[in-house]
Amino acid sequence: MNVPILRLGLRSLFGRARVWLMIAMPVILLALAAVTSATASGDLAPDSAQNFLNVFGIGVVIPVVALVATTTLISSEFDDGSIIYLLTKPVSRMSIIASKSVIVLGAGLVFGALMMFLAGLVMVGGAGSVAVGALVGGVVSTVAYVGIFTALATLMKRSIVGCLLFWLLWESTVSSLFSPVKWLSARAWGTAAMQHVADVGDAKPAVPLLYAVLAALVALGAGIALAGQRLASMTISEE
Repeated sequence: MNVPILRLGLRSLFGRARVWLMIAMPVILLALAAVTSATASGDLAPDSAQNFLNVFGIGVVIPVVALVATTTLISSEFDDGSIIYLLTKPVSRMSIIASKSVIVLGAGLVFGALMMFLAGLVMVGGAGSVAVGALVGGVVSTVAYVGIFTALATLMKRSIVGCLLFWLLWESTVSSLFSPVKWLSARAWGTAAMQHVADVGDAKPAVPLLYAVLAALVALGAGIALAGQRLASMTISEE
């Protein structure tokens, strides 16, 4: 980790207009959670709350927050050329990527996973451990998405389009149609983790909890390693 890069990264993340989209997602999540709870006839069923957090929280909020943070800190700096400032400094390029990934991960955990926990509390309180399950599932999927999007942001020229296609086609479409694909899906890992922790519903998790956690950590480590290697192989003239 590099402290100056961490500070620069934070300023870059919160100094761009697209940060408002990252902030808007958890606000919408909490608002919908409050409306859902208020309009439920009687007490909201824990399994209904879990389904909502799975579909909108892990399915939309988590990937969008991770995508916005990743593309802001990595893709945008490649596009506007500001990455050259860091490449000319005597700093390990793996350290550059790792520092930026820490900021992206922190943003994902605060604006994604933590907000899912609060949304769970808003809807059902502590019933069925739904809120805790949402937190665990949000953390698992955030870790995985940060690794995947970090790799895509450095390996692809049209990285924003690539990240969107990965999310919309692979995560939202293919993984929902073919069960074996869930073993390779960040969304499925987060959903499985939430289902394992929350004591509601009869649905069987797609993958074991240990596998979901390890797979997310592998995705994060592999994504940072690939991005670091890509950055290390780049030259100023290439930029």
